[in-house]
Amino acid sequence: LENARLFDETQRLLKETEARNAELAVINSIQQAVGAELDFQAIVDVVGDKLREVFATDDSNIHWRDEANDQVLPLYSYEHGVRLQHKPFRPKPESWWERFMRARRAEVFNPHAEPDAANVPVTPGTGRARSIMAVPMLTGNRFLGAVIIENHQRDAAFGPAEVRLLETVSASMAVALQNAQSYEAERQRVLAAERAQREAE
Repeated sequence: LENARLFDETQRLLKETEARNAELAVINSIQQAVGAELDFQAIVDVVGDKLREVFATDDSNIHWRDEANDQVLPLYSYEHGVRLQHKPFRPKPESWWERFMRARRAEVFNPHAEPDAANVPVTPGTGRARSIMAVPMLTGNRFLGAVIIENHQRDAAFGPAEVRLLETVSASMAVALQNAQSYEAERQRVLAAERAQREAE
């Protein structure tokens, strides 16, 4: 009995180690891809494509918060493997988006009744997924955006391990996107200074 217990414990630890190694490999590959790009949208596309591969789903969304205009910008949206284009929107008071931005924590919904009860919006022209996982992109107390992964085939597709992986990836992406924004702002400042210098000359 003791040998059987030790064997089961060893198998459990082995599976946990294998799962963790897989997570680290995914995170490393995404960070390498992010490090190779400085363009804002290119980073979003690289991470979005990788996440759809990792979570074996054709449905995912990456949103960015435009604080200056109090809007949410849909940067990356796929449903059933088709790239969609959505307009920026302003979260309504007491809407799910408004509550999610204030709470700043991951949320997982499984049966259709759960997102319906929480008033999670369905984008016009799309359908309600059977599983939804939403993770915020944060820096300190600032809400920068969100990554939303959906599964239209399975209930309970996302558990603690999937949430942990997406939180790690989202944190890395938030830093990369902030750096890309700063780089682009500095590049535009230098270009403007050079134009002003040429005009003065």
